[in-house]
Amino acid sequence: MANPFQCNYAIICRIPDSFAQRSVGAENIPGGLNLQKAREEYDTIREVLKNCDVNLIELQEDENYPDCCFVEDCAVVIGGTALVTRPGHPSRTGEVGEIRRVLKQDMRLVVKEVGDAKATLDGGDVLFTGKEIFVGVGKRTNALGAKAVAEAFQDHTVSMVEIGKSDLLHLKDGFAMAGREIMAVSPGIDVAVILKKMQDVASYPYKVMQLDSREAADMLYINGRLIHHVRTEMGDTSYGKLDEKIPYTRHHVQMSELRKVGGTLSSLFIPINIQRAPKMFSSDITNADLGAYTTWTVLH
Repeated sequence: MANPFQCNYAIICRIPDSFAQRSVGAENIPGGLNLQKAREEYDTIREVLKNCDVNLIELQEDENYPDCCFVEDCAVVIGGTALVTRPGHPSRTGEVGEIRRVLKQDMRLVVKEVGDAKATLDGGDVLFTGKEIFVGVGKRTNALGAKAVAEAFQDHTVSMVEIGKSDLLHLKDGFAMAGREIMAVSPGIDVAVILKKMQDVASYPYKVMQLDSREAADMLYINGRLIHHVRTEMGDTSYGKLDEKIPYTRHHVQMSELRKVGGTLSSLFIPINIQRAPKMFSSDITNADLGAYTTWTVLH
């Protein structure tokens, strides 16, 4: 079986100027968002992904969509199949057009759609463990959205997990895969309740690595490496736990500014693993769904 955490391409998107003032939740940040710092964090994460042997397809930012850098919410890709989502916040629905085009025309994946107009689905609510899929149903994803995931990925067990009564915006705000069969979990009674629900319906056992904060549990396992926050954001205890339990190569990044509006490491990219080469060229298009002039380039 192919390594489910192998990734040779990924879609990312630059941060627009409008991010600082109009990103969802930015108005509640004391002192506002520091756009330059957010872009520096994005640039660092981009370089780390490249150092993890990922070819990056970087989309041009779109000022009409302040949160367009959080591309994860626009699609779920597992194997050679991509499900274009139906984001739960109305300000983000137009973001999926360019993502759809890249997945279908340039990456040449099998692209599926969320058929029910009443469904909502954010990619941040879809946790693929490498063996099965958990879908968090709460603030941004409803039961119809979870059903769309099950219909799109019928080769995998898909379990719906209610998270609406917790303070998690997305399921992956509290849970991440830190390795094969290793699940990193953030603290809190609400998260513990969700973990118990996941364990009750799980088809496979997982090692649970309990960490001290949301930042500490925010990580990416990709190509045999682990990307996580810097020690100052994780805390000494959680960082030491990684020293003790994780034998493979680790990369640490700072993400304090992007976290202010709910950004996570996984939210910034759509991982893709394909055996055939996509169309390797830069494209300039006018996309009807976006209503803007957009470009993308492949970064090696």
